[in-house]
Amino acid sequence: MAPIPISEIATLADLYASQTLHPSNDTLPNATSKYNAQISLIRTDITTLATDAIVNAANDSLLGGGGVDGAIHRAAGPNLLRDCRRLNGCDTGDAKITDAYRLPCKKVIHAVGPIYDSASARRAGGHEKLLASCYTRSLDLAEESGCRSIAFSALSTGVYGYPSGEAAETAIKAVKGWLEEDEGRAGRMERVVFCSFLEKDERAYERLIPRFFPPASAETAGEDANATQKSAGEVQQPPAAKEGLSEVPVLPDVPTKEPTNDLQPDGQPEAKKAKREEGTETKGSL
Repeated sequence: MAPIPISEIATLADLYASQTLHPSNDTLPNATSKYNAQISLIRTDITTLATDAIVNAANDSLLGGGGVDGAIHRAAGPNLLRDCRRLNGCDTGDAKITDAYRLPCKKVIHAVGPIYDSASARRAGGHEKLLASCYTRSLDLAEESGCRSIAFSALSTGVYGYPSGEAAETAIKAVKGWLEEDEGRAGRMERVVFCSFLEKDERAYERLIPRFFPPASAETAGEDANATQKSAGEVQQPPAAKEGLSEVPVLPDVPTKEPTNDLQPDGQPEAKKAKREEGTETKGSL
């Protein structure tokens, strides 16, 4: 699959304008449309995104595994595993950054999300706190490294068992809070992309994002399609539109199968799932 440049990733403003994303009847009191041209939602293979950084759903060893984690390691090549070996693992709720090598992005941020039903997650203060920290730490690392765009995989929603709705809500809250905390920093982060691989995660984001980031015209919330279409012209346009490119970007085809998850990046059998089933505290991808 060809790399997808940031200019071809639809923003929330684009998705509202095309009626791909619809207003919520339950918009939150602190909802804002201020960042609609900076936030994107897409369902695709994250290894194809040409953002400055992508966020890997890593395990605490940072040495690869199955699912998205394994796909990122395979696409990046062996140098990524070499760099990860030097990082000495990563705590749950934290993240570390490496170069991206063969990937179309510039950096890979490896975030370790919580296992939803693990005792360690409960002892550390709860799943939501740990998962939210993955997002804010990743944003901090991206900003510190000069990245102006970042794409998140749906952290912890795979074999780690985090329900898609709860995970999406935590992710959206964390990103919104990070943007609002420092407007200067928020202005330097030109794009934050929520990238789902599975339909269940995409649907969760589609349902929850409008509650936090409604269309620019609040009067359209809960109205019929005609009212939504009428307000689309009021939605803030992304930089490309301001330069005369008025067409809404065409979304790429969604993946039809999950990444291969039976091998480690170095060709060894993937043992993560088996270890988890044995009741160990070893973390797995996602």
